[in-house]
Amino acid sequence: STQSTGIALVIQRQINNGEYSEAVDSINIVCSQPGSQLPDTFGTQLFPTLINASDEYTSRCCKALERLLESTPIEVIIVQMEVQLKQGFEHPSPMVKRLCLRQLHRAVSDRRNLKMIGEVGIMKHAILLLADEDHSVVKECNKILVNLASYDEGVIILYSDQGVKLLKEVLEKSETIRYRVFDVIIDSILISDQAFEFASAAGFIPKILEDLESSDVLLQLTAIENVSRLSDSPTAFTHLKNLGIFKGVGGWLTSSESSSNASYTVPSVIKLFAKLAQKHNVDLKQFCDECPEYVQAVVKLLDSNDISVKFACVDVMTLLNARVDGKQVFLNCTCAVGAVRTLSYLAIRGVDEVKDRALVALAHIFSSPDVYVPDFETKTSVWFSQCQAGLVKETLQVLSLPSPPRQCAAASLLSNLALHRYGIEAITRVPGWCERLVERRYCQDREAQTQRFALILAIKRSPALEEFADRDIINKLSKYINEGAHYRDTAPTAVLEL
Repeated sequence: STQSTGIALVIQRQINNGEYSEAVDSINIVCSQPGSQLPDTFGTQLFPTLINASDEYTSRCCKALERLLESTPIEVIIVQMEVQLKQGFEHPSPMVKRLCLRQLHRAVSDRRNLKMIGEVGIMKHAILLLADEDHSVVKECNKILVNLASYDEGVIILYSDQGVKLLKEVLEKSETIRYRVFDVIIDSILISDQAFEFASAAGFIPKILEDLESSDVLLQLTAIENVSRLSDSPTAFTHLKNLGIFKGVGGWLTSSESSSNASYTVPSVIKLFAKLAQKHNVDLKQFCDECPEYVQAVVKLLDSNDISVKFACVDVMTLLNARVDGKQVFLNCTCAVGAVRTLSYLAIRGVDEVKDRALVALAHIFSSPDVYVPDFETKTSVWFSQCQAGLVKETLQVLSLPSPPRQCAAASLLSNLALHRYGIEAITRVPGWCERLVERRYCQDREAQTQRFALILAIKRSPALEEFADRDIINKLSKYINEGAHYRDTAPTAVLEL
């Protein structure tokens, strides 16, 4: 429009007269108006003014340039402003570096630009700036390089001879910078199997793993975390397994427990194995035979003050007892009684998220295995006798709470206890237990209804029920079963307080 042309002429005059501050302010005012548009050439003219500029001017100028460039086609910026971008990457101000990196990020967000980027040769700056002191600059670089790796052509650019050379040069600068490079490599591997092949061929995988044996606890913890992240890639996991990763886990645990840093490294190793076992279905018996200290360490850390460690340890208890091989391991552990005692405490007194997990873990511990396991009934009876007083009563009360997941966890535990004579005796000793079970109004969730029905069915089918319950109670259970899991009761009965 005529007005826009007039404003552009005013701004151009300000630039020609060296009134750069006024020109920047004018651009910011104009660009804040909807539908405004100014010539691309202003960006080329203003970039040189950032050299030796004050922080205050740099901030205003970068804001103006960002607004100018966001409406400019990215191919125009990359080709016509190549020199300015390269100067910006080397500018001492993080604001200028971020401005230029955002343009590069725009470019790599479209695979059609990758050939052009390769020809211009500016991608190297995203690698070099991984060593920058400013964290926000490093974050922009990581986004660019990971985005690049989402395309096959981008992986080839990242792991080209020049790319690998630059990555290796940068990672040698310091320990902190080395792990920034590792983050990029691992992120690329999680996106692309091709990236793993290139990274492996370039020798990056051994470098990522070498700090597992470090005497520096922070380096060792970071290396363990990197192994955990790498294991999310099936290809990388297979490679790590072939390197003896599981035997390595046992070795780290043994060495860590005897070191002064055990409080840091042992929880990390436990969380790593819990993740690997859940994700990749490892042979639990073989692992525990090779590393008998593992289960003992897990049980010890059920009392950890670190909630994430506590979660991991409770989940390991679930993991072990959800499978026959794990249940056999747990059954023969001298620390099993202590584990059940602690889990029962967590199920009653833990924070809500821990309560749910502990209920699930206990449900699996008392579940009957699919195959015969010697002494199972005898040992579980001993374990149950060591549970916190009030476990069954508290678990029955959970069935009335407005939390379907917790209701399901509680019903699952009670269902598995009902498979044993000692469980039926404990359930039937709680005053009002039957009335609470058959009361439907607190159980509206369909999955919770299904779980409660399974619980009542297990109790009704128990050979020990007639020993501890009268005919009236048995009839109530039969009536509930005949009505079905999802029967809608229009006249609920009163619930007795437990």
